[in-house]
Amino acid sequence: MAGFRHDRVDPSGQSMSDERLHPHTTATATRTLADLVDGLRARLREPLVAMFDALDDALFDLGERAHSGDVQQRHFDALRECRKQRLAVQEQFLAALGSMHATHAARTESAERLALVDPDELEVELAIDGMAARLNQRLSHVLHALDQRMAVVLGVPNVDAQGHPLRVESLCGAFRVAAEALDIELQARLILYKLFERHVLGVLEPAYAEINVRLAAAGVLPMLGHGRVRHHATPAGHRHDAHPHAPEHATAQQPAEHMAAASGAAIARDHDEHEMLATLRELVARQTVMALSAQLSSPAPDPAQAADAMDQALTQLGQGPLAGQPLPSPRAIVQQVLEGALHAPQAAMPSAQQVATVDLLGRVFEAMTGDESIPVPMQPVVQALMLPVLRASLRNPGLIAENTHPLRQLIDLVADSAVGWCPSVDPGSRALNDLQYSLQRMAGSASAHDADHVAAQLRAQLEQQRRRSELAEQRAVEAHAGRERLWQARRQVNQALVQILGNASIPSWVRYLITRPWMNYLVLLWLRQGPTSPAYRDALGFAESLAWCAGAGTSRVEQLRMRALLPIMEAQLQQGLATVAYQDNEIGQLVNELQQYIRYRVGDLPAPAFIEAEPPAGSAPGALSADPGSVEEQPLPQNVNPEVLARVRGLRPGTWFTFADQKAGAERVKLSWVSPYSGRCLFVNRNGQKIREQRPEDLAHALEQGLANIVDGADEVLHRAISHALTRARKGDGEQGGGEDAARSA
Repeated sequence: MAGFRHDRVDPSGQSMSDERLHPHTTATATRTLADLVDGLRARLREPLVAMFDALDDALFDLGERAHSGDVQQRHFDALRECRKQRLAVQEQFLAALGSMHATHAARTESAERLALVDPDELEVELAIDGMAARLNQRLSHVLHALDQRMAVVLGVPNVDAQGHPLRVESLCGAFRVAAEALDIELQARLILYKLFERHVLGVLEPAYAEINVRLAAAGVLPMLGHGRVRHHATPAGHRHDAHPHAPEHATAQQPAEHMAAASGAAIARDHDEHEMLATLRELVARQTVMALSAQLSSPAPDPAQAADAMDQALTQLGQGPLAGQPLPSPRAIVQQVLEGALHAPQAAMPSAQQVATVDLLGRVFEAMTGDESIPVPMQPVVQALMLPVLRASLRNPGLIAENTHPLRQLIDLVADSAVGWCPSVDPGSRALNDLQYSLQRMAGSASAHDADHVAAQLRAQLEQQRRRSELAEQRAVEAHAGRERLWQARRQVNQALVQILGNASIPSWVRYLITRPWMNYLVLLWLRQGPTSPAYRDALGFAESLAWCAGAGTSRVEQLRMRALLPIMEAQLQQGLATVAYQDNEIGQLVNELQQYIRYRVGDLPAPAFIEAEPPAGSAPGALSADPGSVEEQPLPQNVNPEVLARVRGLRPGTWFTFADQKAGAERVKLSWVSPYSGRCLFVNRNGQKIREQRPEDLAHALEQGLANIVDGADEVLHRAISHALTRARKGDGEQGGGEDAARSA
């Protein structure tokens, strides 16, 4: 994208000439828009897939939870329709991006619909307008600059009235037109738009910021600014919040209070990080000015020449690891880079800002490589990252504070990979060596373009690895949550039946029927409809009635009641056993035995032989292998510190631990899920594989005995490094002053 002239802009951001009133060449504008739209399509394709996956889950769960067959059928019909049309809707929406015709058509159609005042269409229109308004308000800092630049590209006075194909309203309108192909009811359509806002519109902020940068680089209002992109951290369990109607076992994976706490903590940490970086830069710059004050009488600083000299010094340093030489410490790297500028063939005095930038990054990376949360084998990997970051920061001093910068994102990805590394997840250290080699290639690249290419490949590789790990972790959590829920159902059903049977003298056949076949049906109802559902209560009523019949007397009233209960109990037994996959002949046998037993109790028949016979083994379809009441837990550890136990119970999913393992050595695992039923903690490794599960008491005991340790989180590695560097800078640590030493040696 080239060939754009740009206006002079006053401090308010308004153009001081009328150049924007004259359209640029049609070919240039068309080529520019095509490039921007292609980039936007590439960004939105994956979120669209995730949106339809979440819609699939949401509609399926709504169907499962429906209390009537008609409602359930409507949800499943919508599910089938969305599965059938999803590819067509995705492609139509992506194809409509960048089309002014599609945008105007959507607006015209919207206005006509509002004129008809159809209630369903009005609901849809309000939903579309609401999400567009929310996003416009949240992204006003980048959309203002984008609107002005697009006015220049399109050659119009402003875009408020006519709009442009990259505006939020244009994207919403294009999606609405594409979604018209779906023959679904209003409720499903509103869920679709809500997921579109969350998954697709939620990723527009960095996309718009990148478009602003590209337009400014092409000469379109370069003085206007790009708008700061705010960082919104995704909680560790984002994949568990894929849709607004998650099932009970899914919502249990990440409790709402944990998600809110994680999001709030991330926002607060992001704010503190920017504040600390600003303070640290100010302190380092102040020390740098003092150190350079005696040198200012020498040749004046030449930032461009100094940057080239320091870039060459960084390239030479990066060649060492590729040749098998160890990389110097961050403090030594700072010293050598600054001396490389001062001792270049044409000595180039770096500016105070350049010295402060190099010194600041040296302090931060020295703290990062010494972070206790990073395993020792991974520390050289983090150290190798310093060279490409330092090289890029010489051109962009604020890089480390820009959360959307590719290298800043790479820092977070490498830290995430490093914190979870242990020998058991990387046999032979193959992944570690590959990661270190990629970073060494970046550091030793002869040009910035080559370094960016390697960085993009590495970032894509680490992102793919993280997605695979998240998927494996989600599957492990879902499987474990399902087992925990089944355990809870069996436990509660067993407790209810114990209360019904009590210590009364009940024939073996009655006890068997209630605690084996009928218990299966009760557990199934508990899982499907819940313990408060009418069906579950009716099934408990069958057990209560049968137990009452076993202990009823011989009075006429009681005999009449048993005769009245028999047809009801027959129907209940037949329906319940059919639900848990008993065969017709088995159902018929048990129903026949129930008839004989009740007739015996009212005095019509002698005592049948099966009443006190040995009950059959629980091998019939659906029979439980064991009475859940007989499953005993291991004894709890004695004398657990209540403060440690309280700390364990307050831990959020995503917390890393180190467990001592005699065979595999220290093992890094992540707390992935806490059961809302038993309190058990599920741990996975960096690859998302289940490693262990423990009760909070056992975990607290392991922490007290030194068999386990809590590891500081990967999302705080850079934050802790900045905080540590700031603390040392405030103390005026002379040993850290690489910039001062270099300045004095000039």
